[in-house]
Amino acid sequence: MIVVKDVTKRFMSGKEPFWALRGVDLEIKEGEFIAICGKSGSGKSTLLNIMGSLDKPTSGNVIIDDLDLNSLSQKKLAEYRNKVIGFVFQSFYLEPGYTVYDNVALPLILAGSVGKSNHQKVEEALKKVNLLHKIKAKANTLSGGEQQRVAIARAIINNPKYIFADEPCGNLDNLNSENIMQILKTLHQNGKTIIMVTHDQEDAKKADKIYTMTDGKIINCVLSEEKEVA
Repeated sequence: MIVVKDVTKRFMSGKEPFWALRGVDLEIKEGEFIAICGKSGSGKSTLLNIMGSLDKPTSGNVIIDDLDLNSLSQKKLAEYRNKVIGFVFQSFYLEPGYTVYDNVALPLILAGSVGKSNHQKVEEALKKVNLLHKIKAKANTLSGGEQQRVAIARAIINNPKYIFADEPCGNLDNLNSENIMQILKTLHQNGKTIIMVTHDQEDAKKADKIYTMTDGKIINCVLSEEKEVA
């Protein structure tokens, strides 16, 4: 379970503070698929980054499976993030000159894993996104949809419990967006907890719950069937 307790985040814009998050409270149960929606500047990506331990709150706490992320050093936080959390971003963040294999294997290498088991794990991850046939291709030769599927394979290579996806279809056409959402849906059905930021209401409807943010606050939550629950 992920518990967000009264989280705030302040940035400085010149000499003036800008509050990206204003006392956010949120609970995400294990196995849920949630979508966080809102206009640009509403705080949704900032919240995702803090829940995923890529950033720290100005105040408040994020507790994942009874572990308060504020209690971890930067080194321990990086180790925890690599083992427990997988990230998927709008911009893919692949190494363009690396092969698909090398891109997907990066989290394994960072975790200190070496040997033949790495190759097996990479192949298994690529099978899940239907890209095993591209294992030797360079990332910069792939289409946008293929690059995002490589990014998902990289995100799941360490078998993380949680997947954080920030606008995973933001740079894709409709067909590729449908493919990516189907992959995320399948991962959810196989037990992954997925937290997705999206501006696309059709993508959001694939989630169990849809949270809407405005001005750094969660203002409501509805089931994907559009039945209001909070």
